[in-house]
Amino acid sequence: MSRFRFMGDIILTTPVVTALKAHFPDAEIDYLAEPPYIELLRHHPDIAKLIPFERARYGKLPWWKSAVVQLSLIKKLRRSKYDLAIDLLGIPRSAWFLRFTKAPIRVGGCFRYRSHLYTHCFTPEQGWKTAVDFHFLALCKLGIESAPAPPRLFLTEAEKETAQKYLRKKGINLSKKIVGIHPGATWPAKIWPAGRFAELANLIVSRLNADVLITYGPGDRAIVEKMKVKLHSRVILAGLLPLRRLLAVLAALNVYISNDCGPMHLAPAVSTPTIGIFGPGEPDIWFPYSEEDGHRL
Repeated sequence: MSRFRFMGDIILTTPVVTALKAHFPDAEIDYLAEPPYIELLRHHPDIAKLIPFERARYGKLPWWKSAVVQLSLIKKLRRSKYDLAIDLLGIPRSAWFLRFTKAPIRVGGCFRYRSHLYTHCFTPEQGWKTAVDFHFLALCKLGIESAPAPPRLFLTEAEKETAQKYLRKKGINLSKKIVGIHPGATWPAKIWPAGRFAELANLIVSRLNADVLITYGPGDRAIVEKMKVKLHSRVILAGLLPLRRLLAVLAALNVYISNDCGPMHLAPAVSTPTIGIFGPGEPDIWFPYSEEDGHRL
């Protein structure tokens, strides 16, 4: 199965993995994706092998070296002799990779000229509401029509313990409520103003008597700097964290509040109630999380 890139997109494919394993309990499911996001799928009980597709490294090589390295990956995929291959990204490269696997059953979306590279293709017009529903169109082509499970990621006990030690070291009292806030996003139009996030953080401290942890990525430093001057002393900056450490930290929170971005999908995947803040995005598609599980828009 492949969904090369983007943190949230990869997380939203995990219900497909769960459904495949339930339908084919003896199957071994491999997953092809780009680092670093492929690491999020580590320890998933239904995934046998993670196959990294290092697109960023290929792009820095001369074209002929890049071709040689990608050819090596194609040969590796062929040696696995897959019975079934599913493309959940639908770009030309992912479609051709599926074709080169020589899997007898290849499922993907009917996008432009790429449909001939698949043996079974689904059309986006076939009735879907969320991104998870869209991915399940691929399974419908295989006769699998089960209801999607929620997106899930998995942590080891050691990872959870390390995250708790990290939070204690940051001065956070684990016996009290902990609220996480992620004020950044890839696209500026998706970012709620830094001043509003600072006001919200201080309000949470004063009204809920909770500790607040601000998470952020490498591109969010300017936003965090704007917030810092206005923050209560009980609002703590997480610093830059490796993906799996961030995932484990989010699992320890009581609530996570985030703009429409990749980390917004991390918290629900470890059962942390999440509030998603949307600007020009499409929450009906990209926030497929149930209010019954504590999630809100």
